[in-house]
Amino acid sequence: MNRIWRTLCVMLSLLLITGCWDSSEVNDLAIELAWGIDKAPNKKIMISAQVINPSKISGGQGDGAGGGGEGKPYFVVAGDGMNTLDAVKRIQAKLSRQVFRGHRRVIVIGEAMARQGIKDVLDTYTRDPNLKLRTDLFVVKGSTAKDLLKVSYPLENIPGLGVLGEYNQVGTSAEMGFLHFLLSATSEGTSPYLPSVSIGMNPPPQDGGLRDKSDIEGFRIAGPGIFNKELKLVGFLSVEEGRAMRWISGKLKEIEVSAKLPQEAGNVSMDLYKLGQKIEPIAQGGNLHIHVTLTGKGAIRENNTPLDLTNPDHITLLENTLNKQVEEHALRTITKVQQKYGTDVFGFSDVIRRKNLPLWKSIREDWEAVFREADISVNTKLTVRRIGITGPSLHLNPNEIKK
Repeated sequence: MNRIWRTLCVMLSLLLITGCWDSSEVNDLAIELAWGIDKAPNKKIMISAQVINPSKISGGQGDGAGGGGEGKPYFVVAGDGMNTLDAVKRIQAKLSRQVFRGHRRVIVIGEAMARQGIKDVLDTYTRDPNLKLRTDLFVVKGSTAKDLLKVSYPLENIPGLGVLGEYNQVGTSAEMGFLHFLLSATSEGTSPYLPSVSIGMNPPPQDGGLRDKSDIEGFRIAGPGIFNKELKLVGFLSVEEGRAMRWISGKLKEIEVSAKLPQEAGNVSMDLYKLGQKIEPIAQGGNLHIHVTLTGKGAIRENNTPLDLTNPDHITLLENTLNKQVEEHALRTITKVQQKYGTDVFGFSDVIRRKNLPLWKSIREDWEAVFREADISVNTKLTVRRIGITGPSLHLNPNEIKK
């Protein structure tokens, strides 16, 4: 009897199990990994999608077989409209498969669109549950998003993935892309920024000469694009200034620092892999003072001086020189942002609100003006933890080495 009862239970369970009657087969989907937003005529926007061509996908991502020429494993399709969904509707009319955005990794924004402002185009990207807030955003410096998506990249079959790989090489931490941008945009005082990318492996020659074909192909990470509270792009920093900005705001995981030593013939380079920062806001006599302390520990990777680094005094000399170099560069970056853009991309306002809420309440209405006039100082404390396997350079003669 028990056996019959168990059999009936199993049969009843099978009747109650539902299938995926409304699912889409992979063969019915047009999977896109990168997405572009551009300014279009008549106050419209243009949306571009980098869509996988599954019949052309090869076995690996690293052979670059599909980056350009015939048989590439992706294509770019675009459409314009009054908003994002209107443009997507026009894209869909050009495709035999349903566009699937669940695997999107990158969104790129043309510079003209970014300067016009992107506040009015973000709604659908936060409303659609299929769109991930961890998607990474980039500004295309000096060009359009559509043009970037068409550019081949020698190391990746899908060029959109190459943008992410390059960005990871500049020492950034995981900023959670779109989510990080939204958090900064909704902050009372902090203004957002986005990394930027430029078309071409190398910048154009400063003398106005023609670039080699290899320079025009691919793309490169440029400095971050600075936005104001209206979410309009106001300018760019250099790559080095961008690293300093991320270090100050606590979003840098590693950096290489080089400096010439005073009164010594040569220079040194140090890899810093344990970075820290501390921000102390102080209100005195109606003025705001912000003291920034940057810390780092690392290893000497190159020593082009006659100094024997087994001598602790020489290590102290190196640390002092590198500290001064970092302090000056960080302070120049802060001053440039204060005077040229006037937007707090460092997160100083968030620190003030956490540490001194009454102070923040007294200045938040005029924060941009207060930020421009704030007295900001930088102090750096770098520590050499390793010098490598040798003290002095091995190619030096004994009489050239300073013990």
